[in-house]
Amino acid sequence: MPELPEVEVVKLFLEQKLLHKTITKLEILNPKSFVGNPEFIEGQEIIKFSRLGKQLSIYLSNKLILLVHLKMTGQLILVSPLSAVADPQEWTKGEAAKPRGIVLGHPTKNALLNLPNKSTRLIFHFGPPSSRGMPAGQGVLYFNDQRKFGWIKLLTETELVEFQSNLGLDIFNPEFSPEYVLKQLSKTRRPVKVMLLDQHFFAGIGNIYANDALFLAGLHPKIPSNKITLPQAKLIHKYLIEIMRQSVLAGGSTAKDNKYIRPDGTVGKNQFSFRVYERKGKPCLKCGTKIEYLHLGARGTFFCPNCQEQP
Repeated sequence: MPELPEVEVVKLFLEQKLLHKTITKLEILNPKSFVGNPEFIEGQEIIKFSRLGKQLSIYLSNKLILLVHLKMTGQLILVSPLSAVADPQEWTKGEAAKPRGIVLGHPTKNALLNLPNKSTRLIFHFGPPSSRGMPAGQGVLYFNDQRKFGWIKLLTETELVEFQSNLGLDIFNPEFSPEYVLKQLSKTRRPVKVMLLDQHFFAGIGNIYANDALFLAGLHPKIPSNKITLPQAKLIHKYLIEIMRQSVLAGGSTAKDNKYIRPDGTVGKNQFSFRVYERKGKPCLKCGTKIEYLHLGARGTFFCPNCQEQP
């Protein structure tokens, strides 16, 4: 599942390519993937993008919002007008004929070929843009989702606020502070790693960044959350912000499955900066001790037994 930095990369790219473009048609191939009346979005201009945690919001000119959640296998494939009219079977025959599709999310094999394919759930068509965005013509945005866990919902502003009311602060929210971290953690004895992954308290933190932030803070993932002190909360806050900003600049993280793809079609590069995540059995970058692995809250957890001594 893409985490906050990966969804932020998607948002920044779509802002560049689709802002002020008009949705001319929505094709729904899987009814469960879209909640709402497609007639309410057709003919509407995209006027703004925003993100809360792992959820992406697309604001329309009629004041409705498309809320996007990629979940486990969701992907967005943006196809320019030139590739939209080309024969997909010809895309791999020569450099000039390669597809101009842009994949964002978790692509299936040969995601750019034969669109729509068996994983395509929704197809957004766009009319002529303004002076910004893609070239003149009809661009297409495909929503593919192999496991059908992802979705796009059409909401009013009031419904969006209500829908996201159970989420904690976004890590990039100016109000996200060490004091906020401490306050949230003090509410339970659950392990600190499990608590950091709970979107009700912290919106956007995923497994990669929880593992690495706790390592940098020198805290064992099993420490009861309500035992965290303010100095420790300051460290958690500091390293969460640092590694997520670093990941956005690197285009997001791609684990060993190579399933997260950057907007330019290449894999994200932040995985080369992992501290403990996916490093089981490898030497700790600080002390050389072998990184250990355990299941905690049904999630894989990596830590250094020396640098993150269990109390």
